Amino acid sequence: MHQSRNYQRSVNIQFTFRARDRRAMAVGDAWPGNRNDIVVFRETMAHQVAGHRLTLGDGAYRSAPEIITNKKKSKAFAKRRARAEHGIARLKDFQVLRQHRRRGDTINQTSRAVAALHHMKIDAA
Repeated sequence: MHQSRNYQRSVNIQFTFRARDRRAMAVGDAWPGNRNDIVVFRETMAHQVAGHRLTLGDGAYRSAPEIITNKKKSKAFAKRRARAEHGIARLKDFQVLRQHRRRGDTINQTSRAVAALHHMKIDAA
């Protein structure tokens, strides 16, 4: 069976955001294909967020001890996590990430550049 053309160049990139001002704290390396979030997190980001006191995540990160997940569906947790989700949504607005068709390591450089542009956009607002 032939794989869909839409997923030929799909990657999984992990971003860590600070909730209070929606800044990107860390950007992990891109992993090819449609991989589980926890697998990519362990390989690319676990060492970067190990020293942080509070890192929130959704249910996909339940097996990661570095990330706090919501076990009781509390509104306070959802409100804090929504701030990080807004940051991710803003990064998805950048067309360069959606239309990236370059070879090699350029997706990692592009994702870090987009995070820097995101910071500039926050400072200008």
